[in-house]
Parts: sequence; structure tokens; C-alpha cells
Amino acid sequence: MIRVLSLLAGLTLLIVVIVWQGPREILALTLQVGWGIVPVAFVYGAYQAVRAAALRRCFPPARTLGYWRTFAIRLTGEAVQFLTATGPLLGEPTKAWMLTRSGLTAAEGLAATITEYLVNLLLGALLLAGASAYLLQSVALGPALATTARVLVGVSVAFVLVAAVAIGRRIYLIGAVLRGFGALPVVGTRLRLEHGAVRRFEDHLLAVLRDAPGRLVSIIGLEALAHALLVVELAWILTLSGLSFSLERALVIEGAAKFTSLAFFFIPAQVGAAEGVLAAVAQTVGLAGSVGVAAALVRRIRSLVVSAIGLAVLSRLK
Repeated sequence: MIRVLSLLAGLTLLIVVIVWQGPREILALTLQVGWGIVPVAFVYGAYQAVRAAALRRCFPPARTLGYWRTFAIRLTGEAVQFLTATGPLLGEPTKAWMLTRSGLTAAEGLAATITEYLVNLLLGALLLAGASAYLLQSVALGPALATTARVLVGVSVAFVLVAAVAIGRRIYLIGAVLRGFGALPVVGTRLRLEHGAVRRFEDHLLAVLRDAPGRLVSIIGLEALAHALLVVELAWILTLSGLSFSLERALVIEGAAKFTSLAFFFIPAQVGAAEGVLAAVAQTVGLAGSVGVAAALVRRIRSLVVSAIGLAVLSRLK
């Protein structure tokens, strides 16, 4: 019920944003992309391919799951995530489940999936902090926006520092949080945990994040490349919309828009939230808000294209 209400709230927000920013202009900008959606989808496919390589680096060394099957599993998980509008809440467990069907243990599959997702999220937080700091220094923000930007810098940096300390000191943070939830009066009666399984999962996670620095560096490099591809994609979308755009400007917008996945994780597929945030960021850097909304809608179309490919792959997986 909560997910349904969140989705309805997101759809309402989407309608409000489109009406507020001008539906005709948004439609014109979106249609102007035309067949340019093909290279946009290709760049997004490359983004998924790079993240599949990062995911494969998160497997235990003894596991020899091939790259193409890993890529297929990632595409399938993304298709489930997009088409069910559940975001990572269903998409990531789907990938973990498919990895277990491909030879990994449950703890290994879940740890690999979460490790890859966490590294990507941490780099996204750094991008958000950098973009927010840049806007504070380079753009005349109003009091409300300036306060928001400072909060985003602080929260993003704190998130990265907490994760770094937990990894560096080998703190079993996830298990501690789950035990805390288990001690709550209402939640505890519903939360059924096998603490040995949780510890094995965290051991596999820390084996990559702490005990294998060479592998971690390669994963960080791949995730950084994945984020860079999203910047290229955004710059290309805006160029197709008739704007003269630099990668540096696209980097600021993409970095600031990372706020969406962190703040609106509870809205399925960030419907409405992604459009609203990109509209606000676009206006902050001197563009029309409709440009941001159109870019978000084009990204939904390319996700639909890639999800269709993911479903085709799923039908062929044994």
C-alpha cells in the first residue's frame, strides 16, 4: 500500500511539473531528440555493460561466471527494476537471486550485488557533494537553495565518511542496523533474521571492500567510468534538444541530480521526482526548467528500450 501511495504521489508530482514547466515545450524538446534516442540508448547500454564488469569483479576469485552471463543478469535486473517501478528494492535482489542460480551461494550473490551498488552509490554521493559545492561557489543561489546545497554537501560527505570508517575498521554495520531493527517492538516481530547468514554476507562484502584493495580500485575505476557515461549521455540528450552544451556543464547537472536517488528512493522509479529535480537543477544553471523535464523523459524512453532488451535476454536465460 505504501508503495502504491508513493507511486501515486510521484505521478501527481510529474503532472504538476509538466503543467508548471509547459507541456508543449516539453513535448517539442522530447520529440526533437527523434532517432537520436538510438545512440542515447547505446550509451546507456554501455553504462550497463561497464557496471556488469564491475559486478563481475565483486565475485569471489574462485567463481568463474562469464562476463556475458553477468551482463545478461544485470540487464534483466534493470528491466525488472524499471518495468515494475520498484527501483533497487526489487532490482538488486533479482540480480542476487539470478547469481545464485548461476553458481554463487546466496551470501556471495547478495554480497556481490550490494558491493557493486554501494560503490556506485558512494561515487554518486561524491559527485553530488562536488556539484553542490560548485554551485555554492559559482552560482548566485537564493537562501533556500544555498541552504539545501550546504545540507547536500554535508550529508553526502558524512555518508562517504561513515562508510569508509565502517569498511576500514571492519565494523559489521549492516548486521548492527538489522539487529537494532529487530529489537523494535513492532518491526522485531516481523523481521526474521539468521544472524550467521548476515555475518557471512558481510564477510563476503568486506572481502572486496577491505581485504582486496587491487580489486576495489578496479571496481571504483569501472564505476567512475559508468558515471562518466551518464554525463556523456546527458550532454548528448541536451545537444539533440538544440542546445550548445559542454561536458563540464553536464557534469554539474548530473552530479546535482544524484540527489534524486538519495532523497526520493521511496518513490517507485523516482517518477515525478527525477523530472522535478532535473527541472530545478536546469533552472539553477540558467536553462529553462522544461529542458530538464524533457531530458528526464528521454531517459525514461531509453530505459524502456534497454529494459525491452533485458526482457528478451531473460527469455533466453536457462
